Order: sequence, then structure tokens, then C-alpha cells
Amino acid sequence: MDTIRTYDALNRMRELTMLSTPFSMEFVTCNYSQNKSDGLKKVDKALLRTGLSRDKSERAEVLIGYTEEPSGSPKWFYLPLLTKFNGFVVIP
Repeated sequence: MDTIRTYDALNRMRELTMLSTPFSMEFVTCNYSQNKSDGLKKVDKALLRTGLSRDKSERAEVLIGYTEEPSGSPKWFYLPLLTKFNGFVVIP
């Protein structure tokens, strides 16, 4: 299976979002406030959205905002927990 590095995947997500082209991804969920995970989450159509500012959150660099299409509902994922992007396996 083909691979892609984490930040290359993020850059490609940004490019696709600028073109309004949804992408697919999979990641392990993580909820720090409840200290739990719901396991693997698959998103078939996503677009990035504005994230947290660095002065508002210590996790701004790794907590990535996205919308799940077509509903547009706002969600978050942790970049280090990204496992797949558009069929590519994400590696560090």
C-alpha cells in the first residue's frame, strides 16, 4: 500500500480544501477532557476549516479542524493520530 508522510498529507488536505475538493481520511479518535477514545473514525468526505490560534490552545499545532461533508458539521482530529489520507497510509 502507498504511504504519505503526516505533514505532506496535511499540505495536500490544504490544497484540496482550497479547491473545494473533499478528501477521505481515517484517524484514531481522542478526547482528552474525557480521557477516552472511540477507536478508528473514517470520514469519506472532509474539508479543512480554520483551526485554533496558537495563543488560545497549546494543542493548536496538532488539533486540526475539519468539516464533514455534505452536512458541514464542524469537527476536530489530532494530526499525530491520522492513519490514512485518500487511501494512502500515513507515516510519521
